[in-house]
Amino acid sequence: MSKGGGEAVAMNVLEALQSDHDVTVLTLTNPDLDELNEYFDTSVDTEALTVEQAGYLAPWMNEQFGLKYYVLQNALLGRYARRQSDEFDLLVSTINELGLESDSVQYIHFPFDWTVSCDEREHIFHPTVEEDSLYERLATRVAGVEREDIRHNALLANSAWTADVVEDAYGTRPEVLHPPIDTREFEDLSWDEREEGIVTVGRIERSKRIKELIRITEGVRERGHDTHLHVIGPTVDDEYREEVQALAEGREYVELEGEIPRDELVERICTHRYGIHGKEYEHFGMAVAELAAGGAIPFVPDNGGQHAIVNDREELLYESVEDAEEKISSVMADPDLQRKLREPMGPEPIRRRFGRQRFQREIRQIVAEALNRPSAGVSEAAADAPAEQPASGD
Repeated sequence: MSKGGGEAVAMNVLEALQSDHDVTVLTLTNPDLDELNEYFDTSVDTEALTVEQAGYLAPWMNEQFGLKYYVLQNALLGRYARRQSDEFDLLVSTINELGLESDSVQYIHFPFDWTVSCDEREHIFHPTVEEDSLYERLATRVAGVEREDIRHNALLANSAWTADVVEDAYGTRPEVLHPPIDTREFEDLSWDEREEGIVTVGRIERSKRIKELIRITEGVRERGHDTHLHVIGPTVDDEYREEVQALAEGREYVELEGEIPRDELVERICTHRYGIHGKEYEHFGMAVAELAAGGAIPFVPDNGGQHAIVNDREELLYESVEDAEEKISSVMADPDLQRKLREPMGPEPIRRRFGRQRFQREIRQIVAEALNRPSAGVSEAAADAPAEQPASGD
């Protein structure tokens, strides 16, 4: 219910598969699927869906501690799914790689195998996991992720950057399937109709570096540009929100809006010229893609999977607060450069590259192929039969 990229992927997978399959959700929580449908503009049939809580211990931990023991909760979720696997024709994980043995489809936002020695380990693993701690060893034991099983599953990654990290971790490279970006509500308003302001979209938590974004906006203003910042997204860290609120107070050019209805979010993006993202080593950056879909020029940190969204344009990649101030100021002062940077932005270009119909079509095909493998728990005769054609788009 934190309404991030993982939830968007999960809801789109459910919507994509329901037309051809009976679908059960194994989860630690009791999700409000109607609320998620409204937030992500999806059409999951909640009446036709079976929701099953994953045992007792992990849901209890989630209710008592929230995300405090998230990695252990995730390990318990995978363990539960593995025990229930005989009840289903196929397991599909939208919460990274789990210890599901073979014959599953696993969508990896970032790898959860915290025992591997990855080049970017400190940037991709959950901050509560101390390397080689008792907690890490316990979670690893509970998760039971076997590299051999991972190599025999259908692995998907949300970006080429994530695929590189998974390959580093497991020695096998996933297929890249960019997450679904819903572009239907975005309008490509003319540049003259837009405010000279900046929008950031994402959960209000420390990794999103919202305080740094406020300082960047302040620096751009000090360089002579009359700009402002909208901070949009649900709060998942109350302590950090208080810090952001304290920094925003007295700065009339910062509007801390929090979670707002989808139509208002779309309106903010479409009526502003610029967007910015603060999270470093972002695995893909669905919020960045939405900024681009709304025709805003997005600035992003110079690392992670979000490079793909801005086409590796150096003018849009920043290394520090000072570098961001300089690059944003340079773009704001150069109308010709603004026109060039906007060419690959807008609803239609983003739909072609990252659209929702593309995602759902490919998920249906991948699941059909996984079910058609002899090892996926079906007979040889069924395996030899042609796979069902994927259903049409939205």
